[in-house]
Amino acid sequence: MIDNNAIATFSDLLMRWGRVHNLVGSTDYDSIKRNVNDSMLPISFLQPFDTCIDIGSGAGFPALILACFYPSSFFYLLEPRSKRVSFLNYALINMKLKNAKVIAKYSYDVYDIKADLISSRAVCRADKLIEQSRHLLNNGGRYLLFKGSDSERESHILNDFDSQIIKYDKRVFIYAKEKPKP
Repeated sequence: MIDNNAIATFSDLLMRWGRVHNLVGSTDYDSIKRNVNDSMLPISFLQPFDTCIDIGSGAGFPALILACFYPSSFFYLLEPRSKRVSFLNYALINMKLKNAKVIAKYSYDVYDIKADLISSRAVCRADKLIEQSRHLLNNGGRYLLFKGSDSERESHILNDFDSQIIKYDKRVFIYAKEKPKP
């Protein structure tokens, strides 16, 4: 069950902070609602996970929304840009989320955590993202990559993964599970 109060708080914070700090492209209510809904789409197909690392968390999509829906899972939000780190920490406090932590680093500079799920929303090409973060993925873990409609072909370059392509309107998800190691 999703925490609607936390989502409403997040939306209000994003509207206020976004105007000043340019956290997302558009800060009107409809745009934020679209981003929230976009972040919730994977809920219909995600397999259970204990820990998620969100790479390039930016304004909090999808990690903060997923953290509201999965209160028993823990989320690490990796975001190197200081103004976004400040926003994310402020949002966590105001949303009263206890199952998330912001880490002000790039994925390739983090070595002390691992996750069952690594998510990323339009940060970079899938192969580059995996190359820079694979050391963070638990054995048998999965990637959840939010991509645009022109990125479907990226799943074909993930040789060591069994990939599913899930499409919703203009959004393409690459949901990739690491193949078992011999």
